[in-house]
Amino acid sequence: MKYAFMTMDVESFYDIECFKGKKIEYKEEYSEEESMKGYIDLLDKYNIKGTFFTLCSSLKLAKPYLIKAIENGHELALHGYDHESPLSMNEKTFEENIVKSKNILEQEFHTEIKGYRAPCFGILDSYIEVLKRNGFTYDSSSLNFHLAINSGKVDLESYERLNRLCFKKDNFFEITPNRVRAYSGHLPVSGGGYIRLVPWFVIKYYIKKCIRHTDCYMFYVHPYEVSKNKVPKLKNLKFVEWLFIRIGRKSYLRKIEKIIKYLKKKGFEFKSLGEYAKEA
Repeated sequence: MKYAFMTMDVESFYDIECFKGKKIEYKEEYSEEESMKGYIDLLDKYNIKGTFFTLCSSLKLAKPYLIKAIENGHELALHGYDHESPLSMNEKTFEENIVKSKNILEQEFHTEIKGYRAPCFGILDSYIEVLKRNGFTYDSSSLNFHLAINSGKVDLESYERLNRLCFKKDNFFEITPNRVRAYSGHLPVSGGGYIRLVPWFVIKYYIKKCIRHTDCYMFYVHPYEVSKNKVPKLKNLKFVEWLFIRIGRKSYLRKIEKIIKYLKKKGFEFKSLGEYAKEA
């Protein structure tokens, strides 16, 4: 059996990592959480149940769309209280953060939270133990890509490998994003800016190469990436950062739909991460 997982990190436009340390004024009308609606509608069109990793700091604007997602059978999971990378916290602070955040989501939406993805993919082995003892059954934070800012990784040597992306140890799962060999290294092809910024005629080769040679594929995206709204004028950004926040947003949902169609053509079964972890 081949599995596909469609996920979203529910956060604000102002949580983009390259904004950190810059004096950028928050304006609610540009926060972009409402743009998640287009992604929910796309998944519903194909009867796909996705997983929505959510920041508590985004609940004010995201809550009505998350309610709709849960009603439609999608899974709610935790992304954190805000977008601070766990790598900037000690273990005690990390545990306080995820316990507080998990309780908030469970009380707001009356659903169990079993999954976690760290902001910036900032995870460590010791933090996996924190997740286990606080009722989580899976994590999806081990990106293992050297160019990713503030990211970490999990040592998977002691885990049982279930397929290309999914690893199990003591009834806990680590589900990693896809990478594909490109030139002398590996290229992440699971979504985010790695797919949005590259023209489709280029990136489709690597996506299809990945899908043809894997038994598991995971996609992730952020609400602001699928927005068709105008980007606000921002000061103190480098030219490359300005390009990063603008390129590919209006066409991204069309790219995602092409990926979904190709996965279906190749016989992948779509599941939420929680559903997979419960059945594996």
